[in-house]
Amino acid sequence: MEEVKVDFLKVLEAALEKRRRDDSLEAAVGREARRAGLTYQDYMVIMELVREHARKNKLDAWGSAKVILKDQKQQ
Repeated sequence: MEEVKVDFLKVLEAALEKRRRDDSLEAAVGREARRAGLTYQDYMVIMELVREHARKNKLDAWGSAKVILKDQKQQ
């Protein structure tokens, strides 16, 4: 897996930690990206990374985000 920007990983991690009951990953990542001062383009990069990983590994978005974070922390 390619190296991911640290800011993107922090946003993804915050989205997982602060997940609301009926949140979609898109809503949670969008909220955390705005809090971090990232742009819409940054949000799109994060979501495309997660969606692509989910498609390749047949996971849902939340599961894919968890695996991405775990893989990046191990590098």
